[in-house]
Amino acid sequence: MRVEAENLKVSYGRVWGLKGVSFNAKAERIAVVGHNGSGKTTLLSVLSGLRKPTEGRATINGEEPYSRKDKWVAIRYSFEKPQFSIPIKVKDLVETLRVNDRCSLVDELVEELGIKEFIDQRLDGLSSGQAQLCNLLMALSCDAEVVILDEPTAHLDSYRAGIIDDLLSKRKGLIIATHDPEEGEAVAEHFLILKEGRLVWEGSRRKLFAEGVYEITLAENGGKLPEEVQVVHSFGAIVVARADEELLSELFRKGIIAGFKRAGLRYAYAESR
Repeated sequence: MRVEAENLKVSYGRVWGLKGVSFNAKAERIAVVGHNGSGKTTLLSVLSGLRKPTEGRATINGEEPYSRKDKWVAIRYSFEKPQFSIPIKVKDLVETLRVNDRCSLVDELVEELGIKEFIDQRLDGLSSGQAQLCNLLMALSCDAEVVILDEPTAHLDSYRAGIIDDLLSKRKGLIIATHDPEEGEAVAEHFLILKEGRLVWEGSRRKLFAEGVYEITLAENGGKLPEEVQVVHSFGAIVVARADEELLSELFRKGIIAGFKRAGLRYAYAESR
């Protein structure tokens, strides 16, 4: 999958949701990462074909999604905070999907997502987490060239979120938006970081982990880190720092730190703040 944007701008009256975003990403799974208000959902609305940019253009595999006549079939999408106001039961939704020849994964996903647990409930009476699972069922169960998901694990407990991330990590033609660096790393091969409507970092997984920057978990009573560990950012008990891996291994053996790993997306995300 190749996703490209050229000087992409989207305005909401006097407010600009995207301010000249350009990128060229070739990967089967792409994560758009950023804080609330960074422009993630606006970018996804353009890529899903729901919104035409004010200026510039975006393409997926060479085609502008908002100009495609078959976009409702070629592109499946799921946005955060789904609301179902229709008074039918979940099993009616499942049956509607089952009779669609393009939706071959319905039964498999009903089982994996745990939808059987509330299949007799009405859609308009679901909790936010249950509604999110039904939303994902509709997006993932049918054949599509591209699947676009906005905060796919929002409102879900950690167990269910882990199942979703595992499913998505095997999917092709996937674009997700998330504010969670760990979720982005678990799922994607290519990353776009947005801040206030601008692209501030872009790169592959290889580029992401190429730098000698580590995410270090401090031990509860481990003491102070030596000067050789150059702290870049601090997140409470977790710090992002430049350091030699052998030194970190020694600090771990001495109980000064509880663990460490390549910083990856958390470092790039922190640098964009």
